[in-house]
Amino acid sequence: MARKEFTQRRRALDVIFEAEQKDILVPGLLRELLAERQQVSTSQVPIQELGVSLVNLVANHLYEIDGLIEDYSKWGLRRLSTLDRTILRLGIAEIVFDGANVRDAVNDYTAIVRELGSEKSIGFITAILNRAKQEADQPAERATGTAADARPISESSDVDVTPGGVEPEASAETLMAEADVDRDAVGDEVEAEADVIEADRAEVADALEAAGPLDDADEYGRFE
Repeated sequence: MARKEFTQRRRALDVIFEAEQKDILVPGLLRELLAERQQVSTSQVPIQELGVSLVNLVANHLYEIDGLIEDYSKWGLRRLSTLDRTILRLGIAEIVFDGANVRDAVNDYTAIVRELGSEKSIGFITAILNRAKQEADQPAERATGTAADARPISESSDVDVTPGGVEPEASAETLMAEADVDRDAVGDEVEAEADVIEADRAEVADALEAAGPLDDADEYGRFE
């Protein structure tokens, strides 16, 4: 774990947690609090470039992030503890809206919830962050597949090409047969992807059931 990055994720957590405790977690007021904390910090290590960029990332996408948390968890935000909401906001901000250091982000936020959260929160937070990572990975995988499909036919290709460089005209029967194969392949791919999504939902549901109602009592003391 990169200690400097981990510490700055903690500092960003401090600011966003404080904003929610003070009931000022809206983009404009969050940025004002961040500006104050850049000047005066109660922690030994002040918030620096990475921490500042993470708080700004949450401020820029706050409502989208909250919507994703509810979508992934199938819970209302108020059913989550303040600490869990804050960790998820930062984690999803990095995974979905930055994407530069996804593996480090997931590892660090999992470590943070293990350090600061309750036992029942660990599985829940981990499941949501992994779900966000899988969702974020899918567009890149699709783009890679599309680029591969668009490759020009090379001289070493197995496709027969006439001397003029034009493929022989395929018969109607051949085209129909290929279309049936393509439909079957797409159907199999969609079915497989649906199975993965269903498994993710089951994992989140199990984590939610194990977590039960969360309580904010004494949470700020644990956080400090």
